[in-house]
Amino acid sequence: MEMAASRAYGDELPDPCLDRIRERVFQLSRLYFAPRKLSLFRQRVESRLAQLGFADCCSYLDHLERTPGEYLTLLDLLTINETFFFRNPDQFTHLRQVVLPELELARGRELMRSWGGSGEGGQGIMKLRILCAGCSTGEEPYSVAMTLLEGLRYPKAWDIEVVAGDISKSCLKSAREGFYEIERLHNIPPHLIGKYFTATAGGAFVGEELRSLVRVIPLNLNDLMGGELPAGIGTGWGEFDLVFCRNVMIYFSPACQQLLVETLSRLLAPGGHLFTGDAEPLHLFDHDLVAVPKAGCLVYRKVENIEHASSL
Repeated sequence: MEMAASRAYGDELPDPCLDRIRERVFQLSRLYFAPRKLSLFRQRVESRLAQLGFADCCSYLDHLERTPGEYLTLLDLLTINETFFFRNPDQFTHLRQVVLPELELARGRELMRSWGGSGEGGQGIMKLRILCAGCSTGEEPYSVAMTLLEGLRYPKAWDIEVVAGDISKSCLKSAREGFYEIERLHNIPPHLIGKYFTATAGGAFVGEELRSLVRVIPLNLNDLMGGELPAGIGTGWGEFDLVFCRNVMIYFSPACQQLLVETLSRLLAPGGHLFTGDAEPLHLFDHDLVAVPKAGCLVYRKVENIEHASSL
């Protein structure tokens, strides 16, 4: 494993302990720091050394090995958790104007067909499951939840679950708290702020209607790519109607990007949609997804006639 990580990185850092830290970060998270990003990696690690009062990387490495939770803290420093509400607005427009009406039509027909059967009727047909992988501080999943509530004709007829996951402890804490300063609310239409948020000094809290739809969980994509379920998740993982994984793939090596695409495809239900970041087209990878050409943004759909067999 260590040799594979070193080969993935290529050039070695001059400090063997710093390079060992980089390898361990790669092993635990698949985060890939290419040669052009090595100076950034060094700066972030050295800032953590200064915070803890360690004299060198070897002392810090020893601390890391003895304190597993420190890796999560380091990962917080190594990733740039830049996000905002309704980021990539064309994707939310496509979700509301195209994807949701298609879902309503398809599920409505399926529900009507179920009424003529003798089984469980419509149980589970009106369930809508969304995964936000790399949810950062929560703006993305709450934006998705608002879009669903505003875009579905009868949102109360649906059993909606937005699973929001991230590896960052601090991001998960912010997402659960659901408080956003005034300047972080500027992309939300004022009427939606009044409808779904509770104003307070300096900002607003996410209201209960949105909170009830969003479940925030620790999510390490490295574990997912290795076939492991997220902590605390039993059965029923996968078969997502929508997956948002945006501005996450850029942190991985090309080989890991291929594996991530395969994993995300496996998590999608047949006919489900994958939304990626502006700089994350999938044309270089092998997968069973097709681009949605009229979307005007990066949206992919899982081909429905391919047998869906998820191992997760």
